[in-house]
Amino acid sequence: MIGTLIYTRKKNNLYDIKSIDKSDIKRGKRKLSNLWGIDGFKNQVITINKNQHSIIVELESIEYSLLHDGEKANVDRELISISQMLKFPIQFLEVKKQIELGDMLEEIKINTLNANNNVKEYANQIIAHLENLQEDHNLFERKNYMVISSFNNRKVAEAELKEFYQLLRYHLLNIKVSTRILTDIEIVELIYEQLHKGNINKVSDIQQEGGLELYVTGKKRK
Repeated sequence: MIGTLIYTRKKNNLYDIKSIDKSDIKRGKRKLSNLWGIDGFKNQVITINKNQHSIIVELESIEYSLLHDGEKANVDRELISISQMLKFPIQFLEVKKQIELGDMLEEIKINTLNANNNVKEYANQIIAHLENLQEDHNLFERKNYMVISSFNNRKVAEAELKEFYQLLRYHLLNIKVSTRILTDIEIVELIYEQLHKGNINKVSDIQQEGGLELYVTGKKRK
């Protein structure tokens, strides 16, 4: 069913992210985005190769096989409606990420420091349970994304992509599939995670240290 939604008018270059020549790095502003071959991201729109503008939509999943016949028929109708209104190149991306509970465990510990003994005991039981789950290296969470692109000029592309998203969101809500557009920093995080598999660094920390602004300046590195 998802395959029926894929419509390609032009080649989507999201995965053709290439490093540019060192000479270009010296001439251009030394931003990490330049190294990724991405022109920039603003107002939830990512620009690639100066003419492709895309939004990235996170999709919740539904278990089609568990639906009764009436629900399946409703899903089929909505998917047909969506396929008929498609006018942009669309690409689907599934990301599997190993579950990391470290931050959650630390937050529980901090928030229960001054709690009474009963709450602390309950918190310790939760922490022990989560730690056991974390030891299972085959425990993953799956996220699904839809990349919708336009090749009009930047201003027109942003307006028409977001207008199309609102219509798409309406149809998907009819089959109880929640959606949302990734923010600029979430786009950066998604790209960073895909280009640096297994890297434990956090984009938010890199950004806080200025890592998305400066790459190399003269003899000093930042």
